[in-house]
Amino acid sequence: MYLKTEYPFFKNGLYMANEIVEGDICQQNSCHHCCLETEMLITKKDIQRIVTKTSISAKEFVTLNDDGNRKLKNKQIDSQLQCFFLDQNGQCSIYEFRPEGCQFYPYIWDLTEHRIFIDDYCLHHNKFQKPWFTLSKRLEDFIFKLFGKL
Repeated sequence: MYLKTEYPFFKNGLYMANEIVEGDICQQNSCHHCCLETEMLITKKDIQRIVTKTSISAKEFVTLNDDGNRKLKNKQIDSQLQCFFLDQNGQCSIYEFRPEGCQFYPYIWDLTEHRIFIDDYCLHHNKFQKPWFTLSKRLEDFIFKLFGKL
C-alpha cells in the first residue's frame, strides 16, 4: 500500500521507485518511523522475491494480521518493536528488493473512498508531492493484488 516516491522504473528486473527521489526524504532525515511497529502488508510475490534474494525462510519474516492477511513481522529490539528487516543502524536491509507496499509508502489507498492520499503517520508527509493519476492507478492495482476487486 505504499511507495517512498512518485514515479516508477525498472532496475535489475525489479519494479523500483524513481532514482532521483527514491527514499531521499527518509534518508535525509534519518527517518525509519514507518518501520516501527509496522503493519505492512506483503504479497506472495514479495515473499518469493525476498526468500530468493536472502535465503531467509518466509516463516521468519511473515505473520498474519487480525484479518488473516500476510504482513511483515516485527522483532523486539530493546523495548521497541520494529520491522524484521530494519538493521541496527535504522536502515532497511532489503531496501533494493523491499516489499511493494514499502515502495509506495507514505502514499496509501483509502479503501472506503477509493482514492490515494499521503499518510500523516509519516513524520515527513508534508515533504512528499501530492499524488497524481499514474501513481493512484498503480496503488489501486497493488490493493487489488492484496485483496482482489473491491
